[in-house]
Amino acid sequence: MSPTAGMLEGDQVELDISVERSAKLVLSNPTALRIHKMNTGKAAWKQVFNLDSNGFLETHPEWLIPQAHSRFEQRTRINIAAGGRLFFIEALAPGRVASGETFAFDTFQNRLEVYYDHKLVALETGNIAPAAKSHSGWKASFENPYVYSLYVSAPELNENDPFFQFAYEQQTPTLLCGSSKLDRSPCWNLKILSESSVEAKAALARIREQFYQTIGLPVVDLRK
Repeated sequence: MSPTAGMLEGDQVELDISVERSAKLVLSNPTALRIHKMNTGKAAWKQVFNLDSNGFLETHPEWLIPQAHSRFEQRTRINIAAGGRLFFIEALAPGRVASGETFAFDTFQNRLEVYYDHKLVALETGNIAPAAKSHSGWKASFENPYVYSLYVSAPELNENDPFFQFAYEQQTPTLLCGSSKLDRSPCWNLKILSESSVEAKAALARIREQFYQTIGLPVVDLRK
């Protein structure tokens, strides 16, 4: 899913992935997606996922890292048929934290649409420009948080499922985790925020394992 050298000015990536009825697919990549410094243009990423009834799709990217003076636009559409099972992850870093570079990118634009049984159940739009202070919501809880945004769906899930309590219990003084149900669908959005990428990744791994157990599937080893 991630180009080896990351995204350079003018780069465009388009993904159109379909999981047919009763099929199972896990998409992952071994390295972060770095958005490199740009002069005047931008890089763009467009992805469409189609999930048929009784199919299973997991997307498991590494961190998206917008570097100094980069401009990136990402558009995502997820189409879930009734009975589809989804574990979708977005992973966003505030920059090259280890190098002392955070929120130094020019813009990060994101639009995400989720449809369940042909109905729009989630719409996220954002245009983050740190120079304009539009990232204040991102860093409201921590100074330089890493963020996971998950969309999950499965007919086995309900509002009182222990899975969501398990996710909530991953919270620590340095990590926040919460969930919200999407209207008119068995779909939820979960958010994980932490100053530590290691702590965030460990919490995600535990939540992922619990999700697989909840829907009765063996956990896929991402190292294979």
